[in-house]
Amino acid sequence: MSNIRALTPRQEIRREKILSAARKLVASQGYEGMVMSDLAVIAGVSPTTLYNLFNTKDELLLEALRGLIVKNYERVGKVPEDTGWKYLLKVAENGAWLRSSEPEFGVAITDALLRAKPGDPLTKLLFEGVREDFLRSLTKMKSKGVLLDEVDPAHLATILVGNYWSTFILLNKGIERNKQLFLSTKINMLSLLASSSRGEAKQQMEDYLSQIWHSRLEEINHD
Repeated sequence: MSNIRALTPRQEIRREKILSAARKLVASQGYEGMVMSDLAVIAGVSPTTLYNLFNTKDELLLEALRGLIVKNYERVGKVPEDTGWKYLLKVAENGAWLRSSEPEFGVAITDALLRAKPGDPLTKLLFEGVREDFLRSLTKMKSKGVLLDEVDPAHLATILVGNYWSTFILLNKGIERNKQLFLSTKINMLSLLASSSRGEAKQQMEDYLSQIWHSRLEEINHD
């Protein structure tokens, strides 16, 4: 991680400028093409300042990503984890929103993630971190009897993460369309959760899925 010492207001401003410039540079040049000296110029800081705040390019990228993830969870707002499927759906929806709002950066990060090795910081942040978040909510759903008895929350969390990221990978490869990314992400999440749930929650998810598909059909008919 970057230095955890307290920063002065001026240092904090410089840090945010660097992170913003890093996202733009990765979006235009790709992760491999991002050069720290170029980044310092774009951010308007000296190389010394840059390396005082971030020791390596990997560390810088992770901090830029963490900033976006914090933004994502701020958008989740006050939807508590113990609301189960609604919380999981909100996280997925805002992930899709974030991916659409930073398209070039999203492409570069997804490509970098595909090249990352098991245990890499990038893998831990974007795969393991999301899985742990999903698992906390699924565990609470299981304790409330929402999930089927035979469902293993840990296994389902892993499946949900794979399903979640596969939509972004398809978008990178031109198979998925940015226009329908938001809908696809919701359908993916709800389909898996509904098939693993029971009772009132299952019915709510199935009703919502039906509404989504109905709206999608109307869009197709008007295209």
